[in-house]
Amino acid sequence: MVDVHDISSWPDRVEALVDRIGLPLREGRVVAECDSTQDQARAMGIGALVVAGRQVAGRGQRGNQWADTGGDGLAFSFALPATTEPNRSLALAAAIVSSLQAHVATEVKPPNDVLCQSRKLSGVLIEQADGVAIIGVGVNVLQESWPEELEATAISLAEAGASLSRIEVLELLLPALVFAWSH
Repeated sequence: MVDVHDISSWPDRVEALVDRIGLPLREGRVVAECDSTQDQARAMGIGALVVAGRQVAGRGQRGNQWADTGGDGLAFSFALPATTEPNRSLALAAAIVSSLQAHVATEVKPPNDVLCQSRKLSGVLIEQADGVAIIGVGVNVLQESWPEELEATAISLAEAGASLSRIEVLELLLPALVFAWSH
């Protein structure tokens, strides 16, 4: 049986993904656990991608926390040149919806969420400063149960019937997100 929490193959796959996408991405890093992928990507600078096996202090819009339920979700951030284009959160959420359409029915909840069956599946956080945009993405992938406070409002790809691993979700979403940011 495959251990869905084993991230030992991720560094090679992330490196191949960064190479396939090319500029503006230049470097990928996989960390077993971190407070926030946003902070790590910011420290690495433009062109960085950081993917966590588990994120323990993720941030969401308006100071909310992005809950990681023990390594079943996907948390990643990437750093690109800042933009003044409006509605980037909406464009990125739409890119997630488009990327997942072959696997599960989703919709955008403005300005930055992706819903499935009227429950939150994914969220996007953009932090811009000093010419750098840090784009953080959280996706509920393998969760089968939730803390009581999230039961009615959260859903995972697995619960919606999609059979994708966390790294497969990254490989599916990242090219579309980078493209959406750049266009």
